Amino acid sequence: MITSVHLSTARTWRGGENQLYLLARGLRARGQRAVIVAPPGSPLLERCVAEGIETRPLRVRGEIDIFGAWKLSRMLREIRPEVLHLHDGHAVLPGKWAAQLSRLKGLHVFAHRRTVFKLKGRGKYSGRVDCVIAISQAAKAEVVKAGIAPESIRVVYSGMDFPDTLAPDAPEVRAFRDRFGIPANAFLIAHAAALTSEKRQGDILDALELTNRNLKERGLGGVHLALAGSGTLEQELKQAAATRGLDVCVHFLGFQTDLRPLWAAASMAIYASEAEGLCTALIEAQGAGLPAAISRAGGMIEVVEDDATGVIFSIGDTHSLSQAILELRENDARRTRMGEKARARARALFSADAMVDGILNAYRERVKHGD
Repeated sequence: MITSVHLSTARTWRGGENQLYLLARGLRARGQRAVIVAPPGSPLLERCVAEGIETRPLRVRGEIDIFGAWKLSRMLREIRPEVLHLHDGHAVLPGKWAAQLSRLKGLHVFAHRRTVFKLKGRGKYSGRVDCVIAISQAAKAEVVKAGIAPESIRVVYSGMDFPDTLAPDAPEVRAFRDRFGIPANAFLIAHAAALTSEKRQGDILDALELTNRNLKERGLGGVHLALAGSGTLEQELKQAAATRGLDVCVHFLGFQTDLRPLWAAASMAIYASEAEGLCTALIEAQGAGLPAAISRAGGMIEVVEDDATGVIFSIGDTHSLSQAILELRENDARRTRMGEKARARARALFSADAMVDGILNAYRERVKHGD
């Protein structure tokens, strides 16, 4: 058995926190001991407590929280793990300091890299970090560019427990359409993400405007867009939709804990991001059988196989995005074929079991060899 301590500094619930929750649950199911250290009152801590996963509350206040690092070092000396796993950017420096302060022999430090943003240098992931877990080849490439040796990086795709899909006419789906005013016969495009600048939802609105103008000129009905999520740009995006006269076909859903009705109601998914480590919502959409139109950003191109499970366009190319929407709208057979391939591929490559096994194998490799 390997005992691992997992540090998260996040006070909210997003993809990385869900990955840690699935990892802890999977490690426990495999007879391993996993202890989750997270801020008191955080959704991650509360969910782990409810699941009966071992937890310790700790609030780390930023990347240079010496006091937080000291308190974590005391926890490490009490638990005496073989692995300390640091799950977000703000956890890395305090985690490294805690490992040093603990003076535990045989403690291996892992750091997760979930983004493809450029690193300023090798300092964060060097030194006391023994292994970096990158969630995609794109994320690994950025770490290598920063000067970290490729042999100390392991790529383990994010995974998920794929829920059972809902039928388009299921009661939950009909209720979803009624709640948000989405016509039953509408061609619906789905998007689920934080409403923030790097997601470039403004590009999606641009493409939607072009698409509906094209359809109107041909005397055809327009397409609808459903945006699930919240964030700093929510009001700005709502205003932009209203200004362009898109408010009747753009539906802001807010944060949704269950995306199954969205996927079941939609005909395709869409992502126009400029930076993505992998994008678990895109994986979920593909696993639900939706073809996707995505930008050539980060790890998303490892999720979607171009012209097989979706269409890939250049970042910011709203004309190509609009053309992809039109082509998928007007070709039912191609859309169905892509959706079937997407479902099979996503569920094979991005399962929670594959993610847990990949990380546990990385632990065993380090613990066994004592690197």
